[in-house]
Amino acid sequence: MVKTGLAALALCAVLGPTAGRVAAQDRAAPPAKPTAYEVTGIVKDSSGAPVPEADVAVIESGTLRRQVATDAAGRFAFRDIPAGPIAIRVRRLGYQPRTIDMLLGATAATTFLEIIVTPAPAQLEEVRVEPNPVGRLREFYDHRQQRGSFAHFLELADIRRLAPMSASELFRTVPGITIRAATTGGNTIRIRGCQPTVWVDGQRIPGAELDDVVQPSDIGGIEFYPSSAGIPPQYLDPSNRLCGLILVWTRTQ
Repeated sequence: MVKTGLAALALCAVLGPTAGRVAAQDRAAPPAKPTAYEVTGIVKDSSGAPVPEADVAVIESGTLRRQVATDAAGRFAFRDIPAGPIAIRVRRLGYQPRTIDMLLGATAATTFLEIIVTPAPAQLEEVRVEPNPVGRLREFYDHRQQRGSFAHFLELADIRRLAPMSASELFRTVPGITIRAATTGGNTIRIRGCQPTVWVDGQRIPGAELDDVVQPSDIGGIEFYPSSAGIPPQYLDPSNRLCGLILVWTRTQ
């Protein structure tokens, strides 16, 4: 009976401290980091009023990943964003764009942002409407009338309404287009993994990226053909049939 009691005490002496250390380690273990994060927020102007219908985008490695518009209260939300560096970009006509860099994974699972945008009223130039376009833009309007089902056409009024930071952003909503940030500035445009041919005012620019040759403010009309179908014969390049074509027509005044 005495031997049995001594053995039990010895066993407790061995197990007791070990069990205590394990329990302490369990209590000290940090919680597992979440695998996805949430970014919510509100966009306001400098007076504190909410800014509705602002475009809020998640940019990752220079590539647009998601985009939403703020609601009537100026609020937005992104959910299930993986960890890593991102930028939140805010744009709204009449305001200066804002970009906020973040590192998800270094903060809590949910981050709330209050983003203040500064008014910058757009100064639009006088627009002259000509019933019969003259010069190089006449070809643009002829193409749009004859080949509208084959290409995407944007004229000066469309470009002003979209207010892009670079010419390539005019095509962000075109299906099948991949737009990525270029190391030299601006963006690259790819369709089916290859580079479309760029022409400016009837002149072919071999190997050029659109953002390298023209600014949005210089464009009077632009047309994009995602394949060789419908391309005017004089611009057809047999060696680049699958990569599409971009025709740029600069403003005449």
